[in-house]
Amino acid sequence: MLGIVLNMILISTAVLALVSGIVFFLEEPDTAHVRNFTPLFGGAIFLICAGYSVMGLMPYTQYAFIPRIIGLFGIDIFLFLEFTFLTFELKTKLTIRYIICGFLALLIVFDLIIFGRPHTITYVRYNYHTSYENIGGGAFMYHYAYVCVVAFFMQTFGIQWYKSKKVHRDKRFSAQIMASNYVILLGALPDLFKGLGMEKYPTFLYSIAFAFVYFFFWVAVKQHLLFTPTVKNVCKDVFNSINVPILIFNLDGFISVFNPEAAQKLAIKEDGKPYLRNLFTISDIELMRLIARSKNGWCGQIQTKIKETGEDCTLNCVIRFDNVGEPFCIIGTVLPVSQEITDDKGEAI
Repeated sequence: MLGIVLNMILISTAVLALVSGIVFFLEEPDTAHVRNFTPLFGGAIFLICAGYSVMGLMPYTQYAFIPRIIGLFGIDIFLFLEFTFLTFELKTKLTIRYIICGFLALLIVFDLIIFGRPHTITYVRYNYHTSYENIGGGAFMYHYAYVCVVAFFMQTFGIQWYKSKKVHRDKRFSAQIMASNYVILLGALPDLFKGLGMEKYPTFLYSIAFAFVYFFFWVAVKQHLLFTPTVKNVCKDVFNSINVPILIFNLDGFISVFNPEAAQKLAIKEDGKPYLRNLFTISDIELMRLIARSKNGWCGQIQTKIKETGEDCTLNCVIRFDNVGEPFCIIGTVLPVSQEITDDKGEAI
């Protein structure tokens, strides 16, 4: 009966990991690559725990290798994802990242072929539980040698990740993530040395160990991100408190974001989709020239009038680029004609 209980725990863990990864993806849209990695980690844990739990519950030992391969694939994917995550954190060059990930993927293929074959291990059926005997041999040796190689390089990259952080909070976060990986080693020791009285349930320990690492990562990331919403809220409050109309619009002239001062001075309706031509007396030619220059990275001014009040004003425009150097949006500041925006040298922009 203990086997059934342990396998039910694994199934519950598998579902919880998958759901938590999806929830993180939906609730944290502004966390860059962490948002994508978290559900992938959760999916890998699902494969590990679900695969080995189905293997344990399967009464037919001749087919037990099928769910076991799924669990083994989950382990390989988890290690691959963690290694890739470190290369993202270290901002490794794309070419080097491809080489590292390609080499690791090759090791994973060999691991699945060598260690995942149906007759690599001997399956044994106990009361209500299917397990396997650790008979050693070349397949086991390759698998553990492969895991040790991955662990060594992962630890090396982890140390570099820790050293690359300047803030104590970031250093603590990276250290916590890397230290949690030692739980996997502790979980694999009984399978390697046949100890702790868990000979019948070796897959349970290291499945739970991988799950622990994932949930520790999930909690650590959530705690680490607690600072981000605070900064966003402060920035939003500052933006809303500026008593100068500020507009953020795309390269087609449609306004996406504006502060309360702009809504009041320019009579922008909340339920509408504001357009520059509807707010200012800008001609089509002037607007086309503004957009064309902005696409080339131009920053400058346009003398115009506010349609709502007829007041003369200056629309100061600044282009912003995305991560690949393409024009992303235009930030416009509306000032009376008597005011100008100057640069650090005191010269008008």
